[in-house]
Formats: sequence, structure tokens, C-alpha cells
Amino acid sequence: MILKSFLVEKNLSLLDKYSVILFYGENIGLIDDIKEDIKNKYKEFEKINLYQDEIIKNENLFDEQANNSSLFNINKLIFINEVSDKIEKRISKYKENKSNKIILFSQSLDKKSKLRTFFEKGKHVAIIPCYQDNHRTLSEYIRIKLKNFEGLNQELVNILIENSDYDRKVLAGELHKIRSLFINKKINTEKIIDLLNNPYNIDFNKLRDSCFDGDKLKLNFYLGNISLKNEDAYLFLASLNQRILRLSQLQDQIHIDKNLEKAMENLKPRIFWRDKGIFLRQIKKWNQKKLKIAKEIVNETEIGIKTKFNNYSSIIIKNLLLKIFNLANSTF
Repeated sequence: MILKSFLVEKNLSLLDKYSVILFYGENIGLIDDIKEDIKNKYKEFEKINLYQDEIIKNENLFDEQANNSSLFNINKLIFINEVSDKIEKRISKYKENKSNKIILFSQSLDKKSKLRTFFEKGKHVAIIPCYQDNHRTLSEYIRIKLKNFEGLNQELVNILIENSDYDRKVLAGELHKIRSLFINKKINTEKIIDLLNNPYNIDFNKLRDSCFDGDKLKLNFYLGNISLKNEDAYLFLASLNQRILRLSQLQDQIHIDKNLEKAMENLKPRIFWRDKGIFLRQIKKWNQKKLKIAKEIVNETEIGIKTKFNNYSSIIIKNLLLKIFNLANSTF
């Protein structure tokens, strides 16, 4: 059964009748938000967090968790992260499980995916695609998160969205800063602009663009003058993913319109005016094949940081940027 992510986000009770549920897509921020909401909704359940790699390496691990009773004789909420078709056969036998709730997460699954097909066509299971946000969905998200705050207007909403580059995960971090700063719930727009447009944020955008531009001089300059913090690694990854997505969308639009300028105007959400020159440079260097490879490299990096190398995130991000730079200048 296919469920709409915006309906699930508004009403989590839609998940109650399904024992096995799959969330997939590139909107990491949305998936993270829903995951936290699920934890709160089923707070009486015993929570177990697993990764597909762990289950594949240990054949008994998942069956033991799914079949054995909890120490406290309560239901289990089992999260399985970074899933692919490899887990389809193992998960299918639990589709009518009544005592536990099994929830899977994947960043991307193509239309030919066996796992995706199983969830889309199967009974007693649900699948929720989590596509990238647009201006409308992020506007609503901001208004919900800043409900009852004075001084919130459409101009400020637009600034927040543009500053996040349409990335919910980045936006969530900025909204957390706002809630922490304005504890009296009275927003001062000037303070917010100072908070958002700090040199640290701007510098990473320049560093990112120097990689996608394939500009060696700028890349060397920014790498030598920017301090990348380990704790901000996921924000950097989200920024890189968002640029890959936007360039891919622009390539698709060019294929439709047969004209770059027309495609730039027709792309939704629209490219902010000050970024048009950047996209014009980068689209000349990036085709869909290279963008797909870049996406795979970013995903592999994120998995590595999550599972093994969290303490070395800044070094790994620098290596990732160099890989993207080399890919930008490749000829295939």
C-alpha cells in the first residue's frame, strides 16, 4: 500500500494497521522528522535500531529480535536502516506480524526494486515515498515549527527557505536556533539574518560550488581557509545532495525544453536569481551519468560516517569534496 508522506506526517495513526513499513527517498530531513514522531507515538514499545549490513552478516540477529519476547513483555519497535533489495526475502515473512512494528528506511529505490515492488503491491504492508520538499511544503513546515511565534511573515519564511537551499534537514537546524534564541517567542528579523548569514555557512557554499565548478584555484583557497567541524558533517552532506538533485532536475528540464535558458525559467522550485550564474556554469560540466556517480559517492560517505568514521568526519568531507572536484573535470 502506497501512502502519501504529507498525510502520514499529519496523521501517524495511518500507520497503526501496518506491521511492516518502508520509508524511502532523498528527503533525509523528512525521514528523520517522521522517525522521531514514530518513536514518540509508540513510546511504550521497546526500541531496537539495526542496519541491514548487521542483519546480513548475522543471519540470526533479525529473527531473534523479531520473534523473541521483550524482557518487559511489551511490543517492539524495530528500525532497520540503509535497506536494499538484499533484505526483501527476510522481511516478507513478517508482513502479518501483529505484536511488533518493523520500519525500514532507504534513501533511494528505483522502480525495478524488488523491495519497493513488494511494499507497493503487498497486503498488510505500507510504503511511503519521501520526495524532496518544495516551497509550499517548507513554508508549511516553518509555520508549524514556529507556531505561536510573533513576527513570522512570508518574507522571513522565504529567507529561511532560500538559506537552507530547500533542504529540510538544514532548515530544521536553523529553526532550532531560532527557538533557542527567541525564548519569549518574539522574532527579531535582523537578528535572524545575522544568525543565518554567518561567514561559516557562506564559506561552505563557496567551497561546495568550487567543487561543482571544477575550479582548482578556488577549491585550494577555500580548503585552506575553512574549518570543517565534525558535528556539521550531515549538514555538509545534505548541501551536496541538494546541489546534485537540483542539477539533475535541471538536466531533465533541459531535455524537455531543449533550451538551457528556458529550462532555467521553467524549473520548479525556481532557481533564486543570484544563483543562476552558478547553475549556468555547473550544468555545462555535469551530465546525468556524472551526477548519479556523485550521488553514490555522497551516499557511501554518509554510511561510512554513520557506521565507522564519525570522529574523522571533517577529513572524510574534504576527501569527498576532492572526489566531486575530480568528477566535475572528468570527460565522460
